[in-house]
Formats: sequence, C-alpha cells, structure tokens
Amino acid sequence: MGNRNSDLMSAQKKRDDEYYTLYEDIAAEIPKYKEQLKGKRIICPCDWDESFDEEIVYSNVEYVYSDNLIEPGGTLKEIDLKKPQKIIKNINAVTCNFIKFLIAHAESYQIQSITVSGYNPATGEGIKFQNIDYSKYDLVITNPPFSQIIDLFDIMFDYKLKFLVIGPQTAIGYKEAFKYIKTNQMWLGYAKQLTGFLLPDGTEILAKNPEGSVPRACKWFTNLDVSYRHDKMILTEKYIPEKYPKYYNYDAIDVSKTKDIPYDYEEKMGVPITFLQKYNPDQFEIIESNRETVKTVRWNGDKANLWIEKDSKPWKCPFERIIIRNKEVYHDED
Repeated sequence: MGNRNSDLMSAQKKRDDEYYTLYEDIAAEIPKYKEQLKGKRIICPCDWDESFDEEIVYSNVEYVYSDNLIEPGGTLKEIDLKKPQKIIKNINAVTCNFIKFLIAHAESYQIQSITVSGYNPATGEGIKFQNIDYSKYDLVITNPPFSQIIDLFDIMFDYKLKFLVIGPQTAIGYKEAFKYIKTNQMWLGYAKQLTGFLLPDGTEILAKNPEGSVPRACKWFTNLDVSYRHDKMILTEKYIPEKYPKYYNYDAIDVSKTKDIPYDYEEKMGVPITFLQKYNPDQFEIIESNRETVKTVRWNGDKANLWIEKDSKPWKCPFERIIIRNKEVYHDED
C-alpha cells in the first residue's frame, strides 16, 4: 500500500511538472523587461521538452560554444573567433517557446547570448538545472518543474542571478519562497495569471477566465525591476471598525480586497495575495504570511487559518492572507 501511494504521488508530481508555457504568455510578459535584457547572457534551463544537452543557440559575442566539440566529462570547449558572430544551432529542432521568442528578438533586444538546457527525467538524459554552472550567465528565464521550484530559487540567490520564472501561485505561501518576497529580494511579474499551458501531447489547456489558468493558477516570479513597485497605491477607504473585522486568533484586521486597504490604519492588516502585484516597498511593509502567522495560534482547534467574525459567528478565512502595515501612517513608538 505504501509503495502504491508513493507511485501515485510520483505520478502526480510528474504531471504537475510537465506543463509547458504557451508562446502567447511569453510574448505578453518578456517584452516588458526589454531594456533589462540588453547585453545579458541568458539561459533557459529546466526545459523537459528539449532533448539536447546544454548549448549556445544564439551568440553575439566573440566566442561561441559548440555542441560538437565536447570535452571528456561533458564540458563544452570554448572557441575564440576574430569578430562577433551570430550563431543559431539547430533552431528548427528547438521546441522551447522561451528560446523561440528570445531568438526572434535577440537582435532588437541586444541579447548577448541565449543558452538552453534540457533534461528528460524518464531517461535521465540531458542536464538537470541543479548541475548547471550558472557563473557563465546573467539571467535565467524558465518554467521549472513546480515540485523543484524552491531549489531553483535558492540557486538563483546563491549565484546572485537575475531571473524571470513561472511558478505556482501557491509558492507565494511557501516559507522557503516567502522569505525572499518579505525581504524584497523577489516579487511578482506583471501578468495576473497565465492564459494556459501546453501538455506533452500537444494539447492546450486554456484558462476559463483571465483571472485563473487551468489546471492551476500560476505567476511570474522575478527580481527584475517592475514598474508597479515604484507606483504609490492610491487609498480611498477610511478605517471603520464595522467594515474591517479583527481576527480572533491574531492581532490584525481583515481587508478582503486590496482596493479596500484603509488609508488611515496604522496597525497590522491581513490582505489578499493580489496585493503583491501592487506592492510598493516604500509605502508598505510586509510583516509575514498567513502561514507564518497561524502556526503559533489556534482557534476552535484549527491551527491553519485566520478566523474572523461574520454574521455574528466565527468564520474561517477561505483564502491566503499577507500581513502588512502602512509605513506612511505607522509610528514606531520605540
């Protein structure tokens, strides 16, 4: 029975990891970072749909790497050229939509080089993203296996790399990921949700509406600059106790919609995760996540949720909350 459960979990994880990004989603997001891609050495790892090992597919520098010149042990030889050249290797065989988009815009974006790596977990062929030497690159763009996204985040910060990656919306609540969000080392991209995914058999799974994708809601995670982090959120609501109930099991008020954040409340507030795509770190402070908050408190035997009063009865908040404070009205008495 234990082996069967393990097999089922492995199968589910494999299905969760085999969602490929639609070209439309890539084309809608990446152009917003055009100036930040200039001169960058970009690598797109984690592409299970690619069957070849790591190689440069585009280069506008004075050296290129060639997949037919491989040293013993699998390392790639470096070839010096007398002048810059643009090298596109086997581009017709490339199935990765990230690479297709980047190659199409490499010249106008002034990208220095584009590298792709593939790994087939079924056969063990290719290069795992954990085994790549990232010191050769400046920027990572990819849709990683969702089950391994924390590993990818940790590697990006260990190598001090810029990145633009797709991950499940639920990763926001993972303590291993939220620590980077809380400390303003990582934030969300522009798209509210992806429009859908491509399955290995070529089937497209499209979102039922612009706010949610199928089969799971996803976000772009990045440490590239995004404009909304410099825009001050205009707050129009005044704090009224009747409108903003306090939690039973945490000293904060509940704000059910980001647009309803009161402009005059200085203490802690629980807000939806949609707040993160309007979050200006100069205007607000992120205290902790819903999951960090409730791990030390309990209400009605429940240790996993925040509780408020609704219709004169205790009511469990059905959605994730982020605890914030308005820095413009908060006064530290210390």
